[in-house]
Amino acid sequence: MTSDLSQAHVEVGDVVRVERLGALVEITVALPHLASTVRPGQFAQLRCGDGVVPLLRRPFSVAWVDGDECAFVFEEVGIGTRLLGSLRSGDTLDVLGPLGRGFTIGNGGRAVIVSGGVGCAPFPILIGALAVAGVVDVTVLSGASTVARLYPASRFRRGRNIEVREITEDGTAGDRGLVTDLLDVALDGASTSLYACGPNQMLAAVWDRAHAILDTGAIAEASMEAPMGCGYGTCLGCALPTRTQDAEPRWALCCTDGPVMAMRDIDWDGVRALPGADVA
Repeated sequence: MTSDLSQAHVEVGDVVRVERLGALVEITVALPHLASTVRPGQFAQLRCGDGVVPLLRRPFSVAWVDGDECAFVFEEVGIGTRLLGSLRSGDTLDVLGPLGRGFTIGNGGRAVIVSGGVGCAPFPILIGALAVAGVVDVTVLSGASTVARLYPASRFRRGRNIEVREITEDGTAGDRGLVTDLLDVALDGASTSLYACGPNQMLAAVWDRAHAILDTGAIAEASMEAPMGCGYGTCLGCALPTRTQDAEPRWALCCTDGPVMAMRDIDWDGVRALPGADVA
C-alpha cells in the first residue's frame, strides 16, 4: 500500500528558531497545515534556496510538532543542508508535505527505539504518539560516532519519563561501541515493538540481531534512507529492494511505499549492496 498524497500541500512558513546541537541543526518553522496533518514517520520536502542551485527539494522527517510549529533535524553535509543551516529567525521556508507512510502505533506493551546519528529525526513525534496510545514503557537506544553527533536525551524525552541509553563509537558519551550492541539487553520479545532509523547498513545490523528475539507479528519498522528527488513517486530515484509475502523480489519506492517499512519485508542483503548516499 502506497502513501496517501491527499494531504500534501505547499506551505511557506516563518522560521521561528534555528538551534545548533553539536554537529546537528534543529530548525523550527511555523507550518499550521503540516502541523495539523503529519503523522509520526512522515516527511516533508524542503526547498533549500531561492535560486536554481540546488534544484531539488530535500526530504526531512518531521521531528516534532508543537501547536502550529514543526521541527526538522539535520546535519550540514552538502549545499542544501548548508543553506538550511544558514536560515535565521524571521526567514521563510517553502515546504511540501506531509509525504510518505508513517509508523504503526501499537496499543500498550513496550517500545524500543533505535536511533543512529541524524536518524533521531522521526522519534520525538513518535514518542509523543506512543504516549497517547498508552505505550509508556519506551526505551531509546541512541548511538552516534561521537558526542557532537548525538541528539540530546532531553529532546527525545520532551518532559516524558522514558529511558534513553547512549552509546558512541569513540566513548565520548555513554558506552563505547555501536548502538546495535545495546539491542540484546533492550529487546526481550514480550509485547515489544521495534522502531529504527539511521544509516541503512545500521538498520540491516539491527534486523540481524532483532528478528530472532521479537515475537512473531510484533511491530518492527524502519525509517529507510534513500535519495528522494520528488517525494511522491515520479522520479523513481529512491527504489529499495524488498520482498513480497511469497519471498518474491520487489522494488519499492522509499517516498511512497515508505519511508517507514516493515523490517520483515525488506531485502537486507540487497540493501547492503546499494551504494551509499549523502544528504546534499
